[in-house]
Amino acid sequence: MIRKAIEDTEEISLLDLTKKDQKKSGIHPSAKESEFTLGFTVIHGKEVDFGKHFNFSERSITIGRNKSHQISLEDEKVSKTHCEICINRNHEFEQAIIKDLDSTNGTYVNGKLVKQEVLKSGDKIGIGDTVLQVSSNDAIEEEYHTKLFTFAATDSLTGLYNRRYIFNELDNQSRIARRNNRVFSIVIIDIDNFKQLNDTYGHLAGDDYLKRLSIVISRSLREQDICGRVGGEEFLIILPETRLEGALNLANRIREQIEKTEVIRRGRTIKTTISAGVSQFDMYVSDSRTLYELADLALQKAKKTGRNKVITLDAI
Repeated sequence: MIRKAIEDTEEISLLDLTKKDQKKSGIHPSAKESEFTLGFTVIHGKEVDFGKHFNFSERSITIGRNKSHQISLEDEKVSKTHCEICINRNHEFEQAIIKDLDSTNGTYVNGKLVKQEVLKSGDKIGIGDTVLQVSSNDAIEEEYHTKLFTFAATDSLTGLYNRRYIFNELDNQSRIARRNNRVFSIVIIDIDNFKQLNDTYGHLAGDDYLKRLSIVISRSLREQDICGRVGGEEFLIILPETRLEGALNLANRIREQIEKTEVIRRGRTIKTTISAGVSQFDMYVSDSRTLYELADLALQKAKKTGRNKVITLDAI
């Protein structure tokens, strides 16, 4: 049997766990690795976007609801392709010009409706219900923005998204799926016998196990998948564009990996299992609250019928 172990001296980097999520948010792990000077920070809008900071060195960037844009926002009042910012640079100056791309609700700079406008540091761009502030930053300021978003959106122990952020993202994914007639699935994972683990080995050992589980989950996900810690030993995974079968397969792969995983603390081997509940968002389950409740019911069924298993609605 293949066994994975974590030694006492191994350090788990929260940055390693959040690099993928920072990339999805337009955030770069280390500002020192690049020479970005122009930045945009969401200072008002949807909670799932609030606090995001975007840095760019390209000559033009687009803003909109479409996921392919450099700045992608979840605001329903933002057009799919809303506006463009063109950046002109030479050795003497840098100039940014914003152009509205025939958006439905218009583009505003400092409260004024514009078709085209030269931007300066401190300007506030209003699109839909979202406001982005323009900044010209050095490397230290860029690193500050990265850390600020990480602290606000992630769980300090595991480096995964925190409860507030992941539930906001669940609501957002539900709106997107409902608007575009798409499906997605969620997985709720709970560690079996976690209280017993804490009572036997201590809470610091329990923390080590939570960190290890978070790493296993993170390494199992695709770029577009999202995971957060929603309780002491409970995790929520959101799988965009994924049907129930795919979610079940993923949950079982994670379960099998955790079953083989060992955490070594002070010479003592810590090992347990997980249970999971899975549900799919579709025409029959079309709101985030019901979706979560159904997955939670499946999880509770898995716990009551022997643990170390993955269950969906059909099995209840």
